[in-house]
Amino acid sequence: MAHLPRGLSPRSLLRGRREASASEATPRRDPAAGDEPEVASRAAFEAYLSLTVEDVPIVLDDRLRIVRAGAGAARLAQRTTAELTGMTLIAAFGSVALDALGREAREHGQPVSGEIQLGQLGSRTFRVELLPTHVGGLLILLHDVTAMRRMERIRRDFVANISHELRTPLSSIKLIAETLSSGAVEDEVTARDFAEQIQREVDHLAQLVDELLELSMIESGELKLAVEPVDPQRALEAVRDRMRAVAERRRISLRILPAPALEVEQYAAADPSRLSQALVNLVHNAIKFSRPGGEVRLEWQPRPGAVRFVVADDGVGIPASHLPRIFERFYKVDRSRIREEEAESEPQPGGVRTGSAGLGLAIVRHLAEAHGGAAGAESEEGIGSRFWLELPASS
Repeated sequence: MAHLPRGLSPRSLLRGRREASASEATPRRDPAAGDEPEVASRAAFEAYLSLTVEDVPIVLDDRLRIVRAGAGAARLAQRTTAELTGMTLIAAFGSVALDALGREAREHGQPVSGEIQLGQLGSRTFRVELLPTHVGGLLILLHDVTAMRRMERIRRDFVANISHELRTPLSSIKLIAETLSSGAVEDEVTARDFAEQIQREVDHLAQLVDELLELSMIESGELKLAVEPVDPQRALEAVRDRMRAVAERRRISLRILPAPALEVEQYAAADPSRLSQALVNLVHNAIKFSRPGGEVRLEWQPRPGAVRFVVADDGVGIPASHLPRIFERFYKVDRSRIREEEAESEPQPGGVRTGSAGLGLAIVRHLAEAHGGAAGAESEEGIGSRFWLELPASS
């Protein structure tokens, strides 16, 4: 990528071009000295035109037709730089909003700025600044802020989701406290029931904090994996034993399918504790959405250079429209139904909770990617779901 010389900005380039243009009418005292200022300004301007698409300059004439455009503008318009020359902004980029800003800047002779959508189907967001030139044209500067706006949306969604997750248990605890303070504490049975409900809500809050910290550590790249060869069948057996009490409480059976017959034993390259964590999350998810009396099946399959773990259930299934987002943090298909089930959950032996903060599947995906693998799901409403976790095979 080309860079501007130190101290030069688009505005200073514009001034330099104006000064160079004004000096053309003045005879030079020493022709042998050359035209260093103009050449330097032009060279810097040409360098700026060659910047990447993240910072896109475009020069327009007084009719708002393109005079010069760099490679970044050409990529954005999906045309060559030669094809862009002479085109209007609407013809080149299909943007009425950009053309309107250009007309406003030309009419008032003052810089104008704004934010517009460009690219295929308006898929990218640009901050745009339009600077009038001395000949009545414009210098347009487009800066890609798509990633910044996406992060802002993620932050807003995060605040909204975390507020929702905190509000429900806190409201419940507040209501119970008010009820107890009004005299219900005198009824021993009622007081005990309320105390257990408070404990469940506190457990949910503790799980939310734990999962947030876990996800933050994984996403930041601070997670250290102790990768070693892991027997996939034994990994499934360990998870089944750990989740058996949770499944029995919901009257769900856990079954491990027979290991595939292979001539050579195959192992997964994984951190055993993190693999167990991911599988527990998948099994818990399957149990939660299975009907009482249902079955959750665990198996592993050899893949070229990989080992795939599969957790399948015959539960309610997931609508196809939700599948692309199912591994996003806080994403829940039916919050009301999940909250109803969470209200019935309680800590289980071995520290396994059946509640959910909507982060379990996000953690699964990030753990898989941290191992150099992937996670996915297939589902059919009313039939059930299959979640898989694929990790590299141990060499």
